[in-house]
Amino acid sequence: MQRIVQRTIDLFSKFAAAGASLSMGVLFLIVFFNSVRRYTIGKSLEWGEEMPIFIAIYGVMFGIAWAYLQDRHIRFTMLIRFLSESLIRKLYMLVDLIMVGNGVLLTYSGWMFVLRRGGIESSGIINLAKDLRSLTGWDSMIWIGYQYPYQAAMVLGGVMLSIAALLKLLQRAAEPAALESVGE
Repeated sequence: MQRIVQRTIDLFSKFAAAGASLSMGVLFLIVFFNSVRRYTIGKSLEWGEEMPIFIAIYGVMFGIAWAYLQDRHIRFTMLIRFLSESLIRKLYMLVDLIMVGNGVLLTYSGWMFVLRRGGIESSGIINLAKDLRSLTGWDSMIWIGYQYPYQAAMVLGGVMLSIAALLKLLQRAAEPAALESVGE
């Protein structure tokens, strides 16, 4: 059981890290290209102002899952140092369980947000979507110009956080004697 959980954590961690890295790389390229364009020809791409914001949100959502799996999230350790290892382990497991719930709530909240406001056009991106639709002849390309694919980042982030917290909970439950270093 312990090996299966660790393999799953390793795979999911690589997936989350790749998603965060890809998001940040694409964000950098868009901002760099748009900046060079702005300073060389005097105008930037219309979608180049808004798209990096949405890509960054996706990057953060992948990053929170990766950080949780690595135990590199914000943690207050000042008082924990006075607790026994057994109590610390139980406390971490309780936090993992709470984070599974938080991920579910984030998923639900994101889903409600998509349903209520997802049909709104994204002002900086709708013209790109219309151009893509006319270039390709695919009417389905218009989805890029609406808010829902970008608001869905909350749904993805909530699902990934829930999975990451559940995997950490399973890891802690499978390794009762192991305790990560609190002082780092």
